Amino acid sequence: MKRSLMPTSADKPRMPLRVWLADLTHNHGTLGADTFPLGVGCIAAYAEKQFAFDQSVRLFRYPHVMAGEVERNGCPDVVGFSNYIWNCRLGLAFARRIKDLRPDTVVVMGGPNYPLQAIEQVHFLRNNPQIDFVVMYEGEVVFAQLLQAIQECGLDKDAILERVPSIHALLRDGRAALARPSAPRLRNLDDIPSPYLTGKFDEFFDGRLWPLLQTKRGCPFTCTFCSEGESYYTKVARYSSPRIRDEIDYIGTRMAKVRMQGGRNDLYIADSNFGMFPDDLETAQALARSRALHQWPDHINASTGKNQKQRVLEAARILDGSIVLSGSVQTLDPLVLQNVKRANISAPELMALGLQAKQVGANSYCELILGLPGETKKSHFQTLKTTVTAGFNKILPYQLMILSGSELGSQAHARQYTMDIRSRVLPRAFGDYEIAGQRLPVADIEDVGVATDTLSFDDYLDCRAMHLVITIFFNDAIFESVRKILRAQGLSVFRWLELIHDAIPHSGLAILFQEFRDHTKNELWTDRQALEKFIESPGAIERYLRGELGFNLLYTFKAMAITQNLDAVREVVQQATTRLLREGGLIDPELQSFLDQTIQWDSCRVTNIVDHLDDEVVGAFTYDLERFAADPDPVNYGAYWQPAPLVYSFELGEDQKDLVRRYLNTFGADSLGVGRILSVAYTNRMFRRPLPLRV
Repeated sequence: MKRSLMPTSADKPRMPLRVWLADLTHNHGTLGADTFPLGVGCIAAYAEKQFAFDQSVRLFRYPHVMAGEVERNGCPDVVGFSNYIWNCRLGLAFARRIKDLRPDTVVVMGGPNYPLQAIEQVHFLRNNPQIDFVVMYEGEVVFAQLLQAIQECGLDKDAILERVPSIHALLRDGRAALARPSAPRLRNLDDIPSPYLTGKFDEFFDGRLWPLLQTKRGCPFTCTFCSEGESYYTKVARYSSPRIRDEIDYIGTRMAKVRMQGGRNDLYIADSNFGMFPDDLETAQALARSRALHQWPDHINASTGKNQKQRVLEAARILDGSIVLSGSVQTLDPLVLQNVKRANISAPELMALGLQAKQVGANSYCELILGLPGETKKSHFQTLKTTVTAGFNKILPYQLMILSGSELGSQAHARQYTMDIRSRVLPRAFGDYEIAGQRLPVADIEDVGVATDTLSFDDYLDCRAMHLVITIFFNDAIFESVRKILRAQGLSVFRWLELIHDAIPHSGLAILFQEFRDHTKNELWTDRQALEKFIESPGAIERYLRGELGFNLLYTFKAMAITQNLDAVREVVQQATTRLLREGGLIDPELQSFLDQTIQWDSCRVTNIVDHLDDEVVGAFTYDLERFAADPDPVNYGAYWQPAPLVYSFELGEDQKDLVRRYLNTFGADSLGVGRILSVAYTNRMFRRPLPLRV
């Protein structure tokens, strides 16, 4: 196995400082962030390339592991924390406790969840005096320079600020020092030794975390809602192909052992536009070889390229459909696209991706964001309609997360568009921790844009209800056979979804949808400080830990629908489909019979796919629905009628059961865990397979 070439200890200056780097994740029950800590891993590997440490740089992902190390061996000389929206308050809480225990420990924080505006940066520094230095942008070179300065200057911040670029600090007299200019980005990413190939990540092959692979840094697009939309990131830098191939082989060898022990077997690619560049096809080929050699990865999640559709599809073909193809359109309204500086992305190419993904057997999804500046309920519903028609397996409608490190996160933008910004606890981003005898109840908070001068809060709630309809009834092709009938009859699938939405208040799903609406309203706080105080109040964190609060609403309610309310789901589908056929003047007794059996067929396929895996599911049909499902161009439904009933047993293969059990081991079997499975899995590969029985 090849490893990165590193200078020998004799060639490097000695570094006696004891250094820790933490990319903490909340880990009560299912993990909040469940990938390898790639950012801090790269920073550690680069620092160890520059210096001969007396003790190697220690990496932490789990809070209890870090707390245990503090209690056994005391606090380090320098500790760095990653700053993402899902772990910012967790890192700050641990930093505060470490600073209490050892005031001379130097605490550093870096990451994208940091304001771009100077006045807001000063506010952050003054609110968090436990942080000695904030590193802006890329961290490898700056952190190494900071270590050298700390070694030579101690905690003389004035002296350090003169020597090290890209760092911000609060001085002793209360003044904030904001360094300018920023350090340039690394031009050759291979200057960073691989944390995989150097063994820094070996401890994280534990079956719970999934490997995070990055082949490039930067994004050529300038979307205002994204932390990579700033000009600093517009040039794209790449790791070399040999480096990437070696990492894939190294990871695959270890993940094969993880899979044999019942752990997860997937991969997350961190690139912003995977598949958009020619050398991405080399990476795809290396991953295909790993799938053949190591049976890893089963599933690849990635944000695929926003342009160069044919190249993206070729990557999916090479990977035999194991990669998820994303059509991240966010909105199709021209004014909104202009408002968020997204006009240079080819929306038609993204839309065509959904249909053509089926040709290579790939899972596909389309991302949308509700509440962007200029969006209305009408324009959002039109975007939903267009993307549903495009043929994606999933529509992923997100709320507008206001990232402090993005252009849209500025107070000026909020005022410009009269944005109503509310706060909520992030799903799975909370816990009750203890470090050196002190309890730390922590929850991380995100700000969400829920209304603007063109979208009211009531409109927002109506859109979210439609999002749940799409998540349950459209995503993952759960009722694909029914939709196939509609398309064959020239009927609108989106109109079908609208009729489902209309039928729900008078169905067995009425209570479920009302609870969803209530949770949607009640999870949002108009006063962020009031939410922060609530989190610290007695018993509050326990409510989150019990699953009463703080879960992913769309996927948890979808899990409840298909595991606890499948009969009601089937009845709503039957009502809406019958009404749509009647609207089109197409209903007749034979078509109604064919429709009823198709709904039963689709329902059998999703019965007990995450529990009671060995239960028998049997159905009898007077139409050859297996042939209908396989027919790319179905003929008249009467052609599938059979004189004798066909009886099927719908079964899960051992490969499917193994996949589900590994997911359940990772995420849990309650509605929250099943919701998490449905959010990450290629769900229709978990559907039961029809096997004909003799009668």
